[in-house]
Amino acid sequence: MFKFNRFTGVLFALAATIGFTTPALAKPYKAAEIYSKQTYKYGRYEMRMQVAKGSGVLSTFFTYKNGSEQPGVFWEEIDIEIFGKNNATQWQSNVIIGTNRPTTKTEGVHTLPYSLGDGYHTYVLEWTPNYIAWFVDGTQVRRINGGQFVTSLTSPQDLRFNLWAANIAEWVGAWNPNILPVYQFVNYIEYKPWVAATNSFGSGWRDDFNSFDTNRWGKANWTFGENLADFEPNNVVVKNGTLVLALTREGQTGYTGTPPVDGGSTPAPSVFIEAESFNEVGGSVNVAGGVVGYIDAGEWFKYHNVNIPQAGTYRVEYKVASALTTAQFTLDKNGVGLGTISVPNTGDWGTYWVIQHNVYLSAGAQNLAIYANSGGFNIDWIKLTKIN
Repeated sequence: MFKFNRFTGVLFALAATIGFTTPALAKPYKAAEIYSKQTYKYGRYEMRMQVAKGSGVLSTFFTYKNGSEQPGVFWEEIDIEIFGKNNATQWQSNVIIGTNRPTTKTEGVHTLPYSLGDGYHTYVLEWTPNYIAWFVDGTQVRRINGGQFVTSLTSPQDLRFNLWAANIAEWVGAWNPNILPVYQFVNYIEYKPWVAATNSFGSGWRDDFNSFDTNRWGKANWTFGENLADFEPNNVVVKNGTLVLALTREGQTGYTGTPPVDGGSTPAPSVFIEAESFNEVGGSVNVAGGVVGYIDAGEWFKYHNVNIPQAGTYRVEYKVASALTTAQFTLDKNGVGLGTISVPNTGDWGTYWVIQHNVYLSAGAQNLAIYANSGGFNIDWIKLTKIN
């Protein structure tokens, strides 16, 4: 949750622990943050949240290695940051690493066709030794397989939720205090540790926020340069089984309303794979513009540790293009063919259609591959959605 100001060249700690408190907490706006008193490492982090709407506002969950903000310390952090601007239809995934300042980041901004502020949605962060993946409502939105943003994260981190206002208009939108007060609502958080022996997630804990567990959580009372507000413990409230984080004016802290009820509806679990994100390839396929093309017979590309959330029948969709009528490929799991599908003539190499077939998949991490039985097609993405 640290943001580098590209214009001033100054790095501010957005999730600092001690040492960043202003003497009199003199800012005119008050925000909220909680942090875990225990640190965690590889695991699956799931939460249900309804976020705040409004330009300049961020609702977040993130992991953070304490002390990362100190000079010469290697920074480690993973973010889920929901923008209040644009009717809360956008959010950012990010990993921050590095000893040098500015740090190294891999920011990804994701846009949805609906507002994340109009109801509760399920967010999942999976962090393993091999990959980091982000999900919204059961759909994998982004995945990083290996590389520095995965292998450099070696330290346990604490867990944080916060709601705050940033002074970086080009990032979060212009600040308008007339929107206050606004709130972030968290129904629950669930943690499952990564079990290397089984290549899966084990049993952990869940906090339904029926009370504020002071053994698990602390309330922040600090601020930082790019935050227009101070973190105020009174703006952390637990009510009706809901954690409420408030962003208010000074003198108007707290929450006396009734948290919105979580209807609990979540779309069917699904996994989204960008075709070019393969880990292994056999042959000389071409990757350009986010598409895998020039695929010839006998060539293949494999995706490691694809996490299938539940066992069952999945509808597998592929966005493909071909100017031929003979292209065909097989979806392969750990060396065993699951199903073969023909690619129609879509008109030309730049015209894409979505084709689909159904396959059965067991739960857990597995290796999936596309094997070209006959060549002559391009593929943009793959989506797996549980239907039974």
